Amino acid sequence: MNQIDIKWYQGGKISKKFFIVAGGTGGHVFPAEQIARDLLKKDISIIWIGTARGPEKNICKKLGIKFIEYDLVGFRGKGLINKLSSVLKLFRSGLKFFFKYRVFSSQNDQMIVFGGYTSLIALFFPLRTIYAQEQNSIPGSAIRILSKLKYLDKVFLGFGQASNYFKKTKVNFLVDSGNPIRDELLGLKQKNIDQFNNLLIIGGSQGSDFLNHLVPKVLGGIDKNSLKIRHQCGLKHREITQEAYKKNNVNNQFTVSEFIDDMREAYEWSDIVICRGGALTISELIKVRRSAFIIPIPNSIDNHQILNAKFFEERGFGKVFEQDSDINNLISSLRESILDNTSVKSYYEQLNKNSFTNSSKIIIDNLNI
Repeated sequence: MNQIDIKWYQGGKISKKFFIVAGGTGGHVFPAEQIARDLLKKDISIIWIGTARGPEKNICKKLGIKFIEYDLVGFRGKGLINKLSSVLKLFRSGLKFFFKYRVFSSQNDQMIVFGGYTSLIALFFPLRTIYAQEQNSIPGSAIRILSKLKYLDKVFLGFGQASNYFKKTKVNFLVDSGNPIRDELLGLKQKNIDQFNNLLIIGGSQGSDFLNHLVPKVLGGIDKNSLKIRHQCGLKHREITQEAYKKNNVNNQFTVSEFIDDMREAYEWSDIVICRGGALTISELIKVRRSAFIIPIPNSIDNHQILNAKFFEERGFGKVFEQDSDINNLISSLRESILDNTSVKSYYEQLNKNSFTNSSKIIIDNLNI
């Protein structure tokens, strides 16, 4: 664990600090990264609290941000013994941080949490001002717990309908900000298409084993020579995904990569996206104005992926497919949609009617900095 740096003392006083709490998966970490970048532009001193399991440590190293690592794990969906172990780790980490932090504490310090189990460390902070950013249509357990046990100055909502879950809480203000996405994704040109040719498959920061096996089966039965395919499969899944394309006799031009370093270029290239229903993916699709065929994870906590995806579909931006037991029905439905240029054209007509806000700017403008 990193030590708190003595240089924060200035003439016997403590300089103002902003704590960012985010860890585990890209859905929590990447919105936090954009807020961190915007805070750094304002010369705000940042301390990031996270875990060793997500991308946050490398992000902090890249941005030159102080990183404090804690051994925290989630507790939902686990057996009783694992849940007790998770709670004990939380209290041990929380108390350790409380006694270490209070030596360097300042009443001017602030914190913003981005959901997930890591956020519960905020229960141990003696701070006046704590914010939260909730990415999903249904707030996660950590944010809901915090909102009932800890005074939260503002909660920034990725999806406005999440406000229904904060009626009897200690939240001062709810802000319908949307989810912050990376600056480099903003400002893409609108796309008008009569026929789509470029298909982008993204499985999220960890990849999707289901999509890696499903999509080659779908494309193997399609006769559309103009179709080009780019498939992001996740770490250590490249060879098996490439083999799936070959096994299913996909004759179209395709490339498979573990990660996509330049998402702006990938979105610019794409005509249609096949993806899961993660909150950040949905938010990016809306703001870069790209239509999608979305297959939500069916057993996601509180079915939040299905609700995120329905938000997209109900506005006419794309189509949602359920991952049910009848895999052949899903394959057939996806094939029909890929060949249905008329529907895709209508999705883009709806996307191009909308103007979308800079969520990161809304959040920064609503922080007391």
